[in-house]
Amino acid sequence: MEKSTKQIKRSSANRLILEKIKVGDFVEDEFGKSGRVSDIEKINYSRESHYYFYLGKSGTILVII
Repeated sequence: MEKSTKQIKRSSANRLILEKIKVGDFVEDEFGKSGRVSDIEKINYSRESHYYFYLGKSGTILVII
């Protein structure tokens, strides 16, 4: 069974969408960077949250909300 690609758009991302992404999911952003999520790091600041989706050799997708 193959998982579908989850599209991440920084302009319309919200916490519910980002929280549903798990390690092993295949994600893609609006700039064409894509890959399988190998690790997720969430950092909360006073007024914003930073979500780092590590894609292995493909790099990292950072979403700030």
